[in-house]
Amino acid sequence: MADNDKRIENAGGVKRLLPIMLTQAVGLVCGVAGITITSRLVAPEAYGAYGIFLTLTPLGIAVIHAGLVKFVARHWAESNNRAALLREVTRAAARKLPWLAAATLAAVWLVPGLRANGAPWWGTWLLLFAGASLMTAAWLRQTALQAGREHWRDCGVSAAGSVTRSFVPPLLYAAAGGTLLALQAGFVIHALVLATAAILAVRKNSAAQNESQPPPKQLSAIYDGPLFVVLAVAAWMLTAVNRWVVAGFFGTETAGYFTLAGNVAVIVTSMLAVMFTQYWQPVVFAMPSRTAEERRALANSVDIVSLTYALCGLAGIGFLHAFAPFLIGSVIDAKYTGALGMIAPVGCFGVAVATGQFSHMLLLAGHKESACARVDLSGAAVLVAGSVIAAAAGGETWFWRWLLVSPIVPWLLQRTLARRVLLG
Repeated sequence: MADNDKRIENAGGVKRLLPIMLTQAVGLVCGVAGITITSRLVAPEAYGAYGIFLTLTPLGIAVIHAGLVKFVARHWAESNNRAALLREVTRAAARKLPWLAAATLAAVWLVPGLRANGAPWWGTWLLLFAGASLMTAAWLRQTALQAGREHWRDCGVSAAGSVTRSFVPPLLYAAAGGTLLALQAGFVIHALVLATAAILAVRKNSAAQNESQPPPKQLSAIYDGPLFVVLAVAAWMLTAVNRWVVAGFFGTETAGYFTLAGNVAVIVTSMLAVMFTQYWQPVVFAMPSRTAEERRALANSVDIVSLTYALCGLAGIGFLHAFAPFLIGSVIDAKYTGALGMIAPVGCFGVAVATGQFSHMLLLAGHKESACARVDLSGAAVLVAGSVIAAAAGGETWFWRWLLVSPIVPWLLQRTLARRVLLG
């Protein structure tokens, strides 16, 4: 009987892994095609400015609404009234929209290189606010699909997003005569398509249930409060800081090369991280953590997952770095040759950021949410400070060296702190 249960469990794992892998395969194909089109149609300087814009589009999902996303990921599967949970989270997200409007408005005025020359500031702001809001609507529902292990539905939503994100911005840019606002508008169209697909995919869970009395509140204060917003600011800065550093210290043209290198490296770092998270997070969250023995088993399991990710990510980046020169002319236009040497450093930093998220996952699984601040902020502070100091004090050479060694930070710092909290 036990052997039969094990076979059933393994079969279920394979069935879950197939749509997850297919999602990333579609993203890979679209990403490569998008790099080919973008490198031919978009000038490096415009692409550098667009890269800055992209770092700000997650202000909703990664900052203002981050706690709600974490709550859905952690509690969707165990909820006995998902329709009520989704309505409650949607209302909470709507209440936070004024904060998102203020954050995007501040970004338009404070972030250098974001606005197009001669374009009205309110045009850039409206596009940024619309894109960030739509991404929140999409990601809340995609998180629900992933937490509920509805990976085929999520695969369809992600495919729609991959196609539109890869092709719409550069094609609209070319059709509009090469304006930065056209690139930004193309992203908003992508976000609209993604949000619409996600809402339709999760609609069956949001249908009203027959309830004789209002359901009890499910959204806890820790997820709706400021804690996860603070943590999200740190996580968001990790995804954006190096583009800002490169643009500020080395110029927008170098930032354009850096952005393209990041889009190439993300094929390995981000896609692998998404696959590992989608597959293992529901499993890790389902593990018990009441006793010391259970918490130790949980920590050891997360160690294995994060180590496997780090090794696969670094190996993939190494292969990509060696193979990249053969992409010039066929996939990457020759004017972006300067991006090739940046792929390995950018990829290593991406591995560092993603590896640190597994310590965050461990704390959520062990019901130690309040400890996330110390662990996450410590890792983010070291990674951000390292980039700024290396660029300011050592120039490009030391900046690239810092990115290459950054994957050791989550192992020395975040893992140590997280295990200390969990295991006492």
